[in-house]
Amino acid sequence: MSLSSLQLDAFLAAAKSLNFSRAAESLFITQSALSQRIKNLELTMGATLFIRDPSQIKITEIGEKLLRYCQTKDAMEDELLLNLTSIEGGELAGIVRIGAFSSILRSVVIPSMSSLLRKNPKIQCDFIHKETPGLPSLLDRSECDFIILDYALESPSVEKHILGYEEYIVIESLNYTCPDSIYLDNSPEDTATEQFFNAQNESTPKYKRRFMGETYGIIAGVESGLGRSVMPIHLLTKRPHLKKVEGFKLYKREITLHYKKQSYYSELHKQVVEQLTDKCESYLGEQNKSEI
Repeated sequence: MSLSSLQLDAFLAAAKSLNFSRAAESLFITQSALSQRIKNLELTMGATLFIRDPSQIKITEIGEKLLRYCQTKDAMEDELLLNLTSIEGGELAGIVRIGAFSSILRSVVIPSMSSLLRKNPKIQCDFIHKETPGLPSLLDRSECDFIILDYALESPSVEKHILGYEEYIVIESLNYTCPDSIYLDNSPEDTATEQFFNAQNESTPKYKRRFMGETYGIIAGVESGLGRSVMPIHLLTKRPHLKKVEGFKLYKREITLHYKKQSYYSELHKQVVEQLTDKCESYLGEQNKSEI
Protein backbone atom coordinates (compact mmCIF):
# COMPACT_ATOMS: atom_id res chain seq x y z
CA MET A 1 0.00 0.00 0.00
CA SER A 2 1.37 3.40 -1.01
CA LEU A 3 0.06 6.60 0.56
CA SER A 4 -0.36 9.62 -1.71
CA SER A 5 1.50 12.73 -0.55
CA LEU A 6 -1.39 14.91 -1.79
CA GLN A 7 -3.84 12.90 0.29
CA LEU A 8 -1.57 13.01 3.35
CA ASP A 9 -1.19 16.78 2.99
CA ALA A 10 -4.99 17.11 2.85
CA PHE A 11 -5.37 14.89 5.92
CA LEU A 12 -2.72 16.80 7.87
CA ALA A 13 -4.27 20.18 7.10
CA ALA A 14 -7.69 18.93 8.18
CA ALA A 15 -6.31 17.26 11.32
CA LYS A 16 -4.60 20.48 12.39
CA SER A 17 -7.59 22.76 11.89
CA LEU A 18 -10.49 20.28 12.37
CA ASN A 19 -12.21 22.39 9.75
CA PHE A 20 -12.36 21.28 6.10
CA SER A 21 -13.01 24.79 4.79
CA ARG A 22 -9.92 26.29 6.51
CA ALA A 23 -7.83 23.26 5.56
CA ALA A 24 -8.80 23.65 1.89
CA GLU A 25 -7.93 27.36 1.96
CA SER A 26 -4.50 26.59 3.46
CA LEU A 27 -3.78 24.23 0.53
CA PHE A 28 -5.32 26.56 -2.10
CA ILE A 29 -7.81 23.93 -3.24
CA THR A 30 -11.59 23.66 -3.08
CA GLN A 31 -13.30 22.05 -0.12
CA SER A 32 -14.73 19.34 -2.38
CA ALA A 33 -11.23 18.51 -3.66
CA LEU A 34 -9.95 18.25 -0.09
CA SER A 35 -12.86 16.04 0.93
CA GLN A 36 -12.26 13.77 -2.06
CA ARG A 37 -8.56 13.39 -1.22
CA ILE A 38 -9.38 12.45 2.37
CA LYS A 39 -12.09 10.04 1.21
CA ASN A 40 -9.60 8.36 -1.16
CA LEU A 41 -7.06 8.12 1.67
CA GLU A 42 -9.67 6.49 3.90
CA LEU A 43 -10.45 3.99 1.10
CA THR A 44 -6.75 3.22 0.69
CA MET A 45 -6.32 2.64 4.42
CA GLY A 46 -9.65 0.92 4.90
CA ALA A 47 -10.36 3.08 7.94
CA THR A 48 -12.31 6.19 8.92
CA LEU A 49 -10.03 9.09 9.80
CA PHE A 50 -12.60 11.71 10.79
CA ILE A 51 -16.02 11.60 12.41
CA ARG A 52 -18.12 14.25 10.73
CA ASP A 53 -21.22 15.72 12.33
CA PRO A 54 -23.02 19.06 11.87
CA SER A 55 -21.37 20.74 14.87
CA GLN A 56 -17.74 19.66 14.57
CA ILE A 57 -15.16 17.28 13.11
CA LYS A 58 -13.38 14.80 15.36
CA ILE A 59 -10.31 12.76 14.55
CA THR A 60 -10.54 9.00 15.13
CA GLU A 61 -8.01 6.80 16.93
CA ILE A 62 -6.63 5.64 13.56
CA GLY A 63 -6.53 9.27 12.51
CA GLU A 64 -4.46 10.12 15.61
CA LYS A 65 -1.95 7.41 14.68
CA LEU A 66 -1.74 8.71 11.11
CA LEU A 67 -1.28 12.26 12.43
CA ARG A 68 1.70 11.16 14.51
CA TYR A 69 3.12 9.42 11.43
CA CYS A 70 2.77 12.61 9.38
CA GLN A 71 4.43 14.68 12.10
CA THR A 72 7.31 12.21 12.38
CA LYS A 73 7.74 12.12 8.59
CA ASP A 74 7.82 15.91 8.39
CA ALA A 75 10.37 16.15 11.21
CA MET A 76 12.65 13.60 9.52
CA GLU A 77 12.38 15.39 6.17
CA ASP A 78 13.15 18.76 7.77
CA GLU A 79 16.22 17.38 9.50
CA LEU A 80 17.42 15.64 6.33
CA LEU A 81 17.14 18.86 4.34
CA LEU A 82 19.05 20.73 7.03
CA ASN A 83 21.79 18.11 7.01
CA LEU A 84 22.09 18.37 3.23
CA THR A 85 22.66 22.12 3.41
CA SER A 86 25.79 23.73 4.82
CA ILE A 87 24.92 25.05 8.27
CA GLU A 88 28.07 26.25 9.95
CA GLY A 89 29.12 24.71 13.24
CA GLY A 90 26.16 22.34 13.45
CA GLU A 91 23.73 25.22 13.88
CA LEU A 92 20.11 24.19 14.41
CA ALA A 93 17.26 25.45 12.26
CA GLY A 94 13.54 24.86 11.98
CA ILE A 95 10.20 25.94 13.39
CA VAL A 96 9.15 25.43 17.02
CA ARG A 97 5.82 26.46 18.55
CA ILE A 98 5.57 26.61 22.33
CA GLY A 99 2.27 27.34 24.09
CA ALA A 100 2.07 28.41 27.72
CA PHE A 101 -0.15 30.35 30.10
CA SER A 102 0.60 33.95 30.99
CA SER A 103 2.22 33.61 34.41
CA ILE A 104 5.12 31.54 33.05
CA LEU A 105 5.43 32.40 29.35
CA ARG A 106 7.12 35.77 29.77
CA SER A 107 8.97 35.20 33.04
CA VAL A 108 10.04 31.54 32.67
CA VAL A 109 9.67 30.03 29.19
CA ILE A 110 11.08 32.85 27.05
CA PRO A 111 14.14 33.42 29.31
CA SER A 112 14.75 29.65 29.43
CA MET A 113 14.79 29.42 25.63
CA SER A 114 16.81 32.58 25.01
CA SER A 115 20.34 31.10 25.05
CA LEU A 116 19.40 28.34 22.58
CA LEU A 117 17.74 30.88 20.24
CA ARG A 118 20.67 33.31 20.40
CA LYS A 119 23.08 30.50 19.56
CA ASN A 120 20.89 29.26 16.70
CA PRO A 121 19.31 32.30 14.98
CA LYS A 122 17.87 30.12 12.19
CA ILE A 123 15.38 28.62 14.65
CA GLN A 124 11.98 30.21 14.23
CA CYS A 125 10.43 29.91 17.69
CA ASP A 126 6.82 31.05 17.99
CA PHE A 127 5.59 31.59 21.56
CA ILE A 128 1.83 31.25 21.89
CA HIS A 129 -0.02 32.72 24.86
CA LYS A 130 -3.17 30.90 25.90
CA GLU A 131 -4.65 30.44 29.33
CA THR A 132 -4.56 26.90 30.69
CA PRO A 133 -7.99 25.60 29.55
CA GLY A 134 -7.20 26.36 25.90
CA LEU A 135 -3.74 24.78 25.69
CA PRO A 136 -4.53 21.03 25.36
CA SER A 137 -6.61 21.63 22.23
CA LEU A 138 -3.63 23.42 20.61
CA LEU A 139 -1.55 20.27 21.12
CA ASP A 140 -4.40 18.04 19.91
CA ARG A 141 -4.72 20.05 16.70
CA SER A 142 -0.92 20.23 16.25
CA GLU A 143 -1.02 24.02 16.46
CA CYS A 144 1.71 23.77 19.10
CA ASP A 145 4.65 21.38 19.25
CA PHE A 146 4.93 21.84 23.02
CA ILE A 147 2.55 23.06 25.69
CA ILE A 148 3.23 23.86 29.33
CA LEU A 149 0.51 23.35 31.94
CA ASP A 150 0.19 23.62 35.72
CA TYR A 151 -0.96 19.99 35.85
CA ALA A 152 -0.13 16.78 33.98
CA LEU A 153 -2.36 15.62 31.13
CA GLU A 154 -3.38 11.99 31.45
CA SER A 155 -3.01 10.74 27.89
CA PRO A 156 -1.10 7.71 26.59
CA SER A 157 -0.19 9.65 23.44
CA VAL A 158 1.57 12.49 25.30
CA GLU A 159 5.07 12.68 26.81
CA LYS A 160 5.49 14.70 30.03
CA HIS A 161 8.40 16.31 31.89
CA ILE A 162 8.10 18.18 35.18
CA LEU A 163 9.90 21.52 34.81
CA GLY A 164 9.48 22.71 38.41
CA TYR A 165 6.80 24.19 40.64
CA GLU A 166 5.03 27.52 40.83
CA GLU A 167 4.83 28.56 44.48
CA TYR A 168 1.86 30.78 45.30
CA ILE A 169 1.47 33.39 48.03
CA VAL A 170 -1.01 36.21 48.73
CA ILE A 171 0.16 39.71 47.83
CA GLU A 172 -1.16 43.23 48.34
CA SER A 173 -0.06 46.80 47.70
CA LEU A 174 2.68 48.28 49.86
CA ASN A 175 1.50 51.84 49.20
CA TYR A 176 -2.31 51.57 49.36
CA THR A 177 -4.78 50.06 51.77
CA CYS A 178 -7.12 47.72 49.91
CA PRO A 179 -10.03 45.54 51.05
CA ASP A 180 -8.87 42.13 52.23
CA SER A 181 -12.02 40.55 50.78
CA ILE A 182 -11.34 41.45 47.11
CA TYR A 183 -9.09 39.16 45.06
CA LEU A 184 -7.94 39.86 41.52
CA ASP A 185 -7.89 37.03 38.95
CA ASN A 186 -7.43 36.67 35.18
CA SER A 187 -10.98 35.64 34.35
CA PRO A 188 -13.94 33.68 35.77
CA GLU A 189 -12.19 30.46 34.60
CA ASP A 190 -9.06 31.20 36.65
CA THR A 191 -8.98 28.71 39.56
CA ALA A 192 -5.78 29.83 41.31
CA THR A 193 -7.48 31.69 44.18
CA GLU A 194 -10.00 28.92 44.82
CA GLN A 195 -7.36 26.18 44.80
CA PHE A 196 -5.05 28.22 47.02
CA PHE A 197 -7.70 28.57 49.73
CA ASN A 198 -8.76 24.94 49.35
CA ALA A 199 -5.16 23.96 50.12
CA GLN A 200 -5.04 25.97 53.37
CA ASN A 201 -6.86 23.25 55.35
CA GLU A 202 -8.99 25.95 56.95
CA SER A 203 -12.41 27.37 56.22
CA THR A 204 -12.31 29.45 53.03
CA PRO A 205 -12.72 33.17 53.77
CA LYS A 206 -15.49 35.06 52.02
CA TYR A 207 -14.10 37.06 49.13
CA LYS A 208 -15.20 38.77 45.94
CA ARG A 209 -13.37 38.43 42.65
CA ARG A 210 -12.40 41.10 40.17
CA PHE A 211 -11.03 40.21 36.74
CA MET A 212 -8.04 41.91 35.13
CA GLY A 213 -7.73 39.97 31.86
CA GLU A 214 -4.18 38.66 32.26
CA THR A 215 -1.43 38.15 34.83
CA TYR A 216 0.38 41.46 34.42
CA GLY A 217 -2.95 43.26 34.62
CA ILE A 218 -3.45 41.59 38.00
CA ILE A 219 -0.05 42.79 39.19
CA ALA A 220 -0.83 46.35 38.07
CA GLY A 221 -4.18 46.16 39.86
CA VAL A 222 -2.61 44.99 43.11
CA GLU A 223 0.08 47.68 42.90
CA SER A 224 -2.72 50.24 42.49
CA GLY A 225 -4.52 49.00 45.61
CA LEU A 226 -7.52 47.47 43.82
CA GLY A 227 -7.34 44.20 45.73
CA ARG A 228 -5.20 41.31 46.85
CA SER A 229 -4.12 38.42 44.64
CA VAL A 230 -2.88 34.86 44.84
CA MET A 231 0.27 35.02 42.75
CA PRO A 232 3.37 32.88 41.96
CA ILE A 233 6.49 34.08 43.76
CA HIS A 234 8.63 34.08 40.61
CA LEU A 235 6.57 36.94 39.13
CA LEU A 236 7.29 39.27 42.02
CA THR A 237 11.06 39.73 41.77
CA LYS A 238 12.10 43.41 42.00
CA ARG A 239 8.57 44.75 42.48
CA PRO A 240 9.00 47.17 45.40
CA HIS A 241 5.34 48.24 45.49
CA LEU A 242 4.09 44.79 46.57
CA LYS A 243 4.26 42.90 49.82
CA LYS A 244 3.50 39.37 50.93
CA VAL A 245 0.46 38.87 53.18
CA GLU A 246 1.52 36.67 56.09
CA GLY A 247 -0.53 33.92 57.67
CA PHE A 248 -1.06 31.70 54.64
CA LYS A 249 0.55 28.37 53.84
CA LEU A 250 2.63 28.16 50.67
CA TYR A 251 0.78 26.46 47.81
CA LYS A 252 2.57 24.68 44.94
CA ARG A 253 1.49 23.81 41.40
CA GLU A 254 3.43 21.42 39.20
CA ILE A 255 4.64 22.92 35.91
CA THR A 256 4.74 20.23 33.24
CA LEU A 257 5.97 20.17 29.64
CA HIS A 258 3.86 18.14 27.19
CA TYR A 259 4.38 17.00 23.60
CA LYS A 260 3.02 14.23 21.38
CA LYS A 261 4.76 10.87 21.53
CA GLN A 262 6.57 10.05 18.31
CA SER A 263 8.81 7.26 17.07
CA TYR A 264 11.40 9.83 15.99
CA TYR A 265 12.42 13.18 17.47
CA SER A 266 14.50 15.69 15.56
CA GLU A 267 17.65 17.16 17.06
CA LEU A 268 15.84 20.49 17.37
CA HIS A 269 13.01 18.85 19.32
CA LYS A 270 15.49 17.17 21.67
CA GLN A 271 17.38 20.42 22.22
CA VAL A 272 14.16 22.29 23.10
CA VAL A 273 13.23 19.62 25.67
CA GLU A 274 16.73 19.72 27.15
CA GLN A 275 16.74 23.53 27.31
CA LEU A 276 13.37 23.75 29.07
CA THR A 277 14.05 20.93 31.53
CA ASP A 278 17.47 22.40 32.40
CA LYS A 279 16.56 26.09 32.64
CA CYS A 280 12.95 26.54 33.75
CA GLU A 281 13.47 25.45 37.34
CA SER A 282 15.99 28.23 37.95
CA TYR A 283 13.40 30.86 36.92
CA LEU A 284 10.77 29.25 39.12
CA GLY A 285 13.13 28.64 41.99
CA GLU A 286 14.55 29.66 45.29
CA GLN A 287 16.32 32.88 44.29
CA ASN A 288 12.99 34.68 43.95
CA LYS A 289 11.86 34.09 47.54
CA SER A 290 14.17 36.57 49.22
CA GLU A 291 13.09 39.48 47.03
CA ILE A 292 9.58 39.97 48.37
